[in-house]
Amino acid sequence: MIQKYYNSILEQVFAQIGKKEHNIVLAKYSNDFSLKQLEISEQITNNKKVHFAAHEFRAEKLSGAYEPFLDLIFELFDQQKEMTFDEFLDKCNVYSLQRPIIAAYRETGKCIRKESLLYTEVDYERERMHDAIVAMLVEVSKIQPFMLWINRVQFAGMGTIEIVYELLKAEHTENIGIVLGMNEQQRLPEYMLPGWESVTEELDNNVAIFRIGNAGESREQRDEIITAESIEEDIRTLQNLVFFMDFEQALFYLEKVDRRIRFENFTVSDEVKYELWQFYAYVSVYMRDLPKALEISEGILQLAEKKKNRRMRFHAYYIRSVIYMYQSKLQEATECAGVAKSIAIEGGMERGQFEAELVEIQAKMAGWNNIFFCAQNVEVSDAMIEKLMKYNYRNHLAYIYVYAYDNKPEIVAKAYYSESQLIYFSKGIRLATEIGNTQLIYNAYQKNIMLASTNGMYPISLLYSVRTFEALDNKRSVESGRIFSGIGYTLTALRQNDLAKRYFQKAVEILYNLELPEDIAEVYYNMAINCIAAEEFKEANEYLMRCMKIIERLHLNSLRVCNLSKLYGLLALCNQKIGNRFNCEQYLNNCKQFLNYIIEKEKLQNDLGIIHDYARCDDDMFLYHFTRALLEVDSGNDSSAFEDFNCAETHLVRTEGNQFFCYQLFRKDRIRFYGQTGRMELKSNEEAILKQYLEDNTHSLTDEEIKVLEPLEQYLLEEPLHVISTLEMEMQLKQESINRAYKQERRQMDFLSTWQKTIDVTDVSAEVMVENVMRTFLYHFNLDRALYIQYHGRKPKVLYDNTEASLSMKEQKYLKEVFEKTQRGFVVSKISSNYSEHLNVVKLFDEDNVCSLVAIPFFDNGKVTSIMIAYILMKDNWHSSVSRYMLDESDMRIYELLFREVQYALNRLYAYEKLYEMNAALYKSAVTDQLTGILNRKGFYQNIGEIIQKIKKGRMKHEFGIMFIDLDNFKGYNDTFGHDVGDLLLKSMANIFSRVCRDKGFVTRFGGDEFIIFLYTGEKKTLEDTAKAIYKEIKKQDGFRELIAKEIGQPVEIDDKKLLSCSIGIISSNQVKKAEDIDEMIKVADDLLYAVKAESKGTYKFFEEQEQK
Repeated sequence: MIQKYYNSILEQVFAQIGKKEHNIVLAKYSNDFSLKQLEISEQITNNKKVHFAAHEFRAEKLSGAYEPFLDLIFELFDQQKEMTFDEFLDKCNVYSLQRPIIAAYRETGKCIRKESLLYTEVDYERERMHDAIVAMLVEVSKIQPFMLWINRVQFAGMGTIEIVYELLKAEHTENIGIVLGMNEQQRLPEYMLPGWESVTEELDNNVAIFRIGNAGESREQRDEIITAESIEEDIRTLQNLVFFMDFEQALFYLEKVDRRIRFENFTVSDEVKYELWQFYAYVSVYMRDLPKALEISEGILQLAEKKKNRRMRFHAYYIRSVIYMYQSKLQEATECAGVAKSIAIEGGMERGQFEAELVEIQAKMAGWNNIFFCAQNVEVSDAMIEKLMKYNYRNHLAYIYVYAYDNKPEIVAKAYYSESQLIYFSKGIRLATEIGNTQLIYNAYQKNIMLASTNGMYPISLLYSVRTFEALDNKRSVESGRIFSGIGYTLTALRQNDLAKRYFQKAVEILYNLELPEDIAEVYYNMAINCIAAEEFKEANEYLMRCMKIIERLHLNSLRVCNLSKLYGLLALCNQKIGNRFNCEQYLNNCKQFLNYIIEKEKLQNDLGIIHDYARCDDDMFLYHFTRALLEVDSGNDSSAFEDFNCAETHLVRTEGNQFFCYQLFRKDRIRFYGQTGRMELKSNEEAILKQYLEDNTHSLTDEEIKVLEPLEQYLLEEPLHVISTLEMEMQLKQESINRAYKQERRQMDFLSTWQKTIDVTDVSAEVMVENVMRTFLYHFNLDRALYIQYHGRKPKVLYDNTEASLSMKEQKYLKEVFEKTQRGFVVSKISSNYSEHLNVVKLFDEDNVCSLVAIPFFDNGKVTSIMIAYILMKDNWHSSVSRYMLDESDMRIYELLFREVQYALNRLYAYEKLYEMNAALYKSAVTDQLTGILNRKGFYQNIGEIIQKIKKGRMKHEFGIMFIDLDNFKGYNDTFGHDVGDLLLKSMANIFSRVCRDKGFVTRFGGDEFIIFLYTGEKKTLEDTAKAIYKEIKKQDGFRELIAKEIGQPVEIDDKKLLSCSIGIISSNQVKKAEDIDEMIKVADDLLYAVKAESKGTYKFFEEQEQK
């Protein structure tokens, strides 16, 4: 019956081609069904007006990028001759940076990307790629209407499902018909569920989902998709997935194969491992899992060091530089880029050198990630500009033109009259326009808006905001919401506080509908500024508290528009104004915790700290000193208040544009203070400054400014405003918080299995295991420093330490005392209320440099057995959205769980080590002569067995020498001086043989006073030199008279003719293949030895084997 229903659906969809848009249906069946089982009507398959194509996914094969849409596009395009492929791409508005990818795939089946993808443009480029594929499908359907049957679509990749979804929303799809067939009993990977839910929701709305019955027996599906046999093809597929930006699908496969390589002994070559890990690292970066990317890059580096491969080393350091840059570890990024550049120069890798130098430049601008503008121009050499042009890195060049130059306010001021006055900015805009990069154009104008507004040039800010809004295609996009918020901020500066509120409310509405609470927090910040400007401090405090709630609930580092220190400064000021001194002091203390670090960075004058104006601390310092001055006034500390007012003035001058909202407030409070303290001349001067300021800045909107706003005012009239309630916002924030917590929990659960594998080892030392564990731990949780100490006995043992704190033994013992007293760990950050309570520990690790820290002790019967401390450092760029800086109780719980497992693993390893030592000692006693310490007969034959195995495997040559030795005159010594002296002489002779033999072979006490030296060569000269060396050493001992006298405590007399010596029979062979050959050599050498003893003791003799070749 299933065949009948399936055919009916195909015929139904076929009949609607050319008549109906969104002609896509989903046929669901139970168990497995193959297209080979269905006989399709010839009316469909042989129709000349409609092209029919069938495609079936296979469980055992990797799904390709956007499979099968790209191949269908190329097939249908090739049916026409009217336009070239470039003209076709033009017609479909394919993004210029993506054209080489599509063209290379069409020509060779393998993608090539000429200019690297920017981290900040991942979402934008993916959207452009989807738009391009849909546009191409629509365009080829005009050339030839088509029907596509895709079976077993449950095995399709994310990219395929996303294109289906886009087609369900696209226009002009009437010439397209698609039937999707899937086994609904097949469990979908979790990462695919959101995409499938979107598709099925659209199909449900179109009544386009059919259940057609049971297909029969289920088929076994193979989980190991990537195999040794398919690896070459799989690597090509993975490369295509990465360059086509189907990152979810690539990650799904890469996680599987990496797990098999690491934990299931899946054997691949080092070159294949390198390629896979390289893809894995880049995919992790673009999926914003930077800790995982760093962990993978460590594996690449270790592989490069093992292989001594320059290319691998270069890419390892290059990838790390990119990761560190987006983690806001700008110093580390620059250092790694420098190493990569040196490697490239040494290896003559010109392009590699260019790429490393480019990262060095990008790091000075935080990789253009979440920044508005740089605080000053960034120097870029003419040589680098030439290289960017040479390698066709036009997009990067456009970013450099926009962000590295024209950052001075006086330059931006000219833009109101002519944008061409911004020479480099204009170059960047032109280049971005040529490329078609609308996101960069939007960001570029945002840069000018922010530069203008933060420097008091509000008419320019207003003009650019409206222009940008008009250029937007989607008026309800996130960009639109941000523009409304920015205009509200500008109107606040122009003292249009009531009008500003309308724009803020519209911004919140747009961003609420887009479910973007993080962006709404920025609007609340601007609304707080508006309220402070209107001296509505209670309302301002409310908006700031909403900001902080979003920051805390979503575990953010800060807002894009300000540091946490500024937020705390504003909260402190508002609470002082509403009379809540306690809260004011708490917020002011939090503000200071962050400022201490920023001030120290400024002292170092590190150019990595010039990312943008918010990386400077003048705003924050002004608010800190201003609020502290007000507190000092309330406390009657006039001299301190006077000093703080002066400090605030210094910072106000530097950042007047940003402080418009409390400029008057500051002047009024200072005037009041001067009046109260009798500083009348200063009071008069301050009044004159305020009067001039009001004359210059108090005005209504000019006619020109009103005209600029007209398009937006009209939009607000036409678009009804829905004011988002506090309850609505609270519910959305709660949901977003749950979603993020769920994702984090899933990530931690996935990590636990990796962690278990990392610690569940018995073939490495405890030190190696801890090193691996700590590196994995720091990478995964994006931590900067850690210390792990064990306490056994009186002396602490540091198992891991990358803190650079260099704790003394006294300080290590102090930590133990602290935790034995409190009997608990703690987690603390600069924003937590218990910060001061744990300063005694934090101070050990450079208090100003620590952002947040967790300390976990482990106990046995109340006594500390170990302590793990980990922390995050303060950052050069606080506006990174990819790193979490504030550790909390949930972090401490998971860390405690992980390191409790480490404790068990260490105990297990120590037990294994003790057992190994015992076994080694037992083994040694079994194969070692207890008197002399050299091998005994059993040990000799065990060594011979290993040698024969190596010979059989071709890992050792067949040529060896044997020296059979018997001591001369030993019995006389033994009888004369006793068995103790005899034992001493046996040990002495064994030592002589071992010294002479060294690493050329091994020495064995074969029995009594007989010894064998086995040499890894049959060369006669070497054997003869060894024999001569033995006799030389024996001669030095002078019959061992001195040794014996010392042993028995009296002088000894020994006849020179009866001195201890040895006779040696020597044989060599290059025909050794089995153990029996060695036995034969020993027998011959033994016979030869006794022939020597019969003729002349104390000499050696060779046996020449006639069959030697």
